[in-house]
Amino acid sequence: MSSKPPTLPHSLVNPNFSGLWSTNHSGKENDICTVLIGALALHTFIYAWIVGLFSPVIILALFYLKYTLTALFLTTVLVYPYVVRVQEWPAWQRFMFKGCGYFEGGSSLSFEHEIDFDEPILFGFHPHGMFTFNAFFSGLRGVVLSEKEFSASKSKLLTQLGGCALVDKFLAIAPIFKHLIIHWASGRRFRSASKQSMMKLLRERKLSLYLVVGGFNEAALLKKDFDCVYIKDRKGFIKYALKCGSCVLPAYTFGECSTYNTIFSGQNKLRTWLTNNQIPCVFPYGPFVWLCSLLPYRKNVGLHTIYGNLKKFPCIEQPTKEDIDTYHKWYVDELCRIFNDNKWRFGITHELVVF
Repeated sequence: MSSKPPTLPHSLVNPNFSGLWSTNHSGKENDICTVLIGALALHTFIYAWIVGLFSPVIILALFYLKYTLTALFLTTVLVYPYVVRVQEWPAWQRFMFKGCGYFEGGSSLSFEHEIDFDEPILFGFHPHGMFTFNAFFSGLRGVVLSEKEFSASKSKLLTQLGGCALVDKFLAIAPIFKHLIIHWASGRRFRSASKQSMMKLLRERKLSLYLVVGGFNEAALLKKDFDCVYIKDRKGFIKYALKCGSCVLPAYTFGECSTYNTIFSGQNKLRTWLTNNQIPCVFPYGPFVWLCSLLPYRKNVGLHTIYGNLKKFPCIEQPTKEDIDTYHKWYVDELCRIFNDNKWRFGITHELVVF
């Protein structure tokens, strides 16, 4: 008499998606080829981010050390995408999406309820983690996947997922990152998260927007397996959404906080001042730090984003403090509800800490 195989406990590697309206779970194969290609894609993303931000310093150092030809060559490569229009590259997009296969539990995106996708949405992502991996993968899903790869869908779901990412103004113009990620991988669907840029995009109502609300302040709080969000003082995006009458949809990524350990994480006056002035002050490390690699942890890690309830904000040209506080409270309450109602799916028992 055959017996049933034992049921594995829910975890980031063995999630339970029952009862969710629509789910896509990618990169869960865990064969050596998938993991290696995923590692290469993540390395590309991570170092495009880091080297892009620090490339001006690198070039100046090369000139100072009298490596003139090397510095000139690197300058030419970096200037190229600012002079020549670089098109998106579908093969590169598929390669970058392979990054989700690095993690043992892969990457998933789920909607709790059926959502009306008839107009653009402002997606609020949490937590930032170190490199916002699953926010990036979520946007790529709208480009590289087909409708049949979701458990339930509408024709406009992928259109809204392939929206525009709002990022730090320096990252939006960073060399290398601009070429490899903004142009090749996203088809120029990255914009500055400044007030002017965000208001313009919200009023145009052409693309859904991805905003990692906590920003550098949330990244500075990163500690392995510590779920927290930085949201109490983040009210600007609520004001802009009210001024434009936008649809707002909070999302929480389970597992994003499990990707790295950090040195000197937490809050203090100096760290707060640095992050408020857009100066990163978090020092991450993964399992391969001895190889000088910034690859994240993969064992027992999966990245799983769950979208909550959509709310259509009223259009208020001059929202009062009470208006902003009311809708900000809804956003924070909904974010906490998403975490508390879904943490059992991933074997999580602790509470979400709200800063």
